[in-house]
Parts: sequence; structure tokens; C-alpha cells
Amino acid sequence: MKTKYILRKGESFREAASLKTLRTWVHQNQVEASDMVSSDGGKTWARAGKLPELIPFFPADSAVKAHVARGYIGKIERRRKSIEVIDMIPMIDMVFLLLIFFALTSTFEIQRVLEMTLPDASSGRPVVEEKTLVLYIKADSQVLLADRPVALEDLKAELSSASAAGNLTLVIRGDSMAPHGSVVNVMDIAKSAGVGKILVTVRKQG
Repeated sequence: MKTKYILRKGESFREAASLKTLRTWVHQNQVEASDMVSSDGGKTWARAGKLPELIPFFPADSAVKAHVARGYIGKIERRRKSIEVIDMIPMIDMVFLLLIFFALTSTFEIQRVLEMTLPDASSGRPVVEEKTLVLYIKADSQVLLADRPVALEDLKAELSSASAAGNLTLVIRGDSMAPHGSVVNVMDIAKSAGVGKILVTVRKQG
């Protein structure tokens, strides 16, 4: 239950009111510092100008604030400043809008991976795939150049065009079930097309 305050001006009494209403009266100069206020139904009385909850609401040039201790005024001012906060809601809304904008305008590229079973070998070295061209030979002897099916009769022209720009390294990834003759045939075509370096990839044992 909220505390009710009774205001006594001389011999007259005002009806019990809330602290908010009492502060409004003080701000409107309806309450003087010498008026008496009771918060316990009239059992005890105190001057309005000495109540801490009313002091900040008297006019700045009133006699009340002139007699209030300097340190207490400082506490009142610090309490008022602490109430002032920065509204972060507009900034948060702007951040979310930027996130949605970048999410909608960004494009994602999915790299396709051709699953193959490479033959095992105990020797070999890692292949650096920079400035290289990868050729796949599937178990059914189908040839794919950079994930794109290519007929054997067109393979030489494709490799010649790719090696014309410079020294080309061709990485052959043949399925372990692919016929040996298919791998040899592809290597022969690559040599005749001017490929400078041919590598055959295997899967290391162990």
C-alpha cells in the first residue's frame, strides 16, 4: 500500500495524497517550506522544507535549497544524472537491419566434390593445386576435365588450349577400378597436347 501524505497549512488540512501529488503541489508553489506534512496519518509532523523527498522539488531560488547542506544537493544532482540513460534500441534496430541486408545480398558458392576411390600406394607427395588442371578417370573409363565430361577425341584440343597460356601441370585422378589402358591413353594424349607436367594421384596407405 502506497504511503499517503497529509498537508497542514496553518489550521487547515488537505485530503491525504500520494507523494507524487504532493511533489506536484510543491512544484506549483502550493506548498511552502513552513507547511507541515505527515506520512503516518497525523501522528507525527515535519516541515515540508526539511523532507528529503520534497527538497529537490522546491524552486531553485527558494530558501529551502539555500539552507540545505552543499553535500546533500550534490547527492540529489548525482541521482538525477544517473537516471539519464542512452536509448540503445534505435542502434540495435540499425544493426539488425544491416545484418539482414548483408545476408540477403551476399552470395554463397557451393563447391562440387566428385567422390572417387583412389588406389593405394606407399609413396607419393602432396600436390599443390595452384596453376594445375585436374582430370578424372572414373571406373567406367569416363573422362572428366575439371568436373566436366570430355570425350577422348576432344581431350587433346582442350589440353592444348589450356597449355597454350604457359607450362601446365595436369593432375590425373583415376579410379582404382579404371582400366590401366585408359590411364595410359590419357597420359599419351596429354603429352601430345604439350602438357609440361603430368601427376597421377594415389591414396597413401596407413
